[in-house]
Amino acid sequence: MAREKIAIDAWATYVSPEGATRWPESFLHIFNKYNSPKHMTEGQSVEDLLREMDASGVDKLILSSFYYQGDPVMTNEEVAKIARAHPDRFIPAGTVNVMDKPMKVAADVEYLVKELGMCCVRLEPYMYGDGMTGLPPNDKHYWPVYMKCSELGVAVALQVGHTGPLLPSECGRPIYLDEVALSFPDLVIIGCHLGQPWHDEMMTLAWKHPNVYVETSARSARQWPESFVHFVKSWGKDKVIWATDYPLLSFDRTLSEIEDLELPDEIYRKLVRDNLITALKLDL
Repeated sequence: MAREKIAIDAWATYVSPEGATRWPESFLHIFNKYNSPKHMTEGQSVEDLLREMDASGVDKLILSSFYYQGDPVMTNEEVAKIARAHPDRFIPAGTVNVMDKPMKVAADVEYLVKELGMCCVRLEPYMYGDGMTGLPPNDKHYWPVYMKCSELGVAVALQVGHTGPLLPSECGRPIYLDEVALSFPDLVIIGCHLGQPWHDEMMTLAWKHPNVYVETSARSARQWPESFVHFVKSWGKDKVIWATDYPLLSFDRTLSEIEDLELPDEIYRKLVRDNLITALKLDL
């Protein structure tokens, strides 16, 4: 039986044939570890992406830009253009460089939201700092993003947990978001990639703060810790958001593994759709 098309993937990247040539060499080992599909490194057409979504029962994607050390795989403008061409399937998300001057960072966030229609700003702490040691998300460099996103009513999504690139992971400790959530109670904060090996910190923060959610990109359900599966089914059922980090992980693989958990229909729908709609205030 075909899967009902209700799922919204909270983190996906479109990799074009040109964009596939832009990946930093240091990322290739990650793709090998994940046994990622070939379009991670070869790219695909938008039409092929849409066909895969349809075949897997995916309604929409939060389509994200991706830059590493200033070089794009997919620019903010490219994401916005694809989303404008397919507004019923793609919702754009973008990023800024928090290392820029504060007023420029704030202006860049406003540009993403008001000019490009971005629904959230995505930040990866390991990318900022001295090139080796990243900046934890309670560092003052992030404050312009938080202030402007809070003002504009859009979410911030941050990578938490260990890094994929071979860089120190300390900046990904979820506990750093505690101070951010307290300082910006109106800002929706999404901790992406589960937070492993500190997933208990991430779960506790999502339970503690009304404005904090945990998102599952790059972590398929078969690899979820038992404590996280319990969180999804019970005390965190309103605070977990499904995502793939596509094409790192496929839609069908991740949704099939969630189905294997045999969640009640209400909790399944919260996980793959409703919690994201609530977090991002989507008008769907």
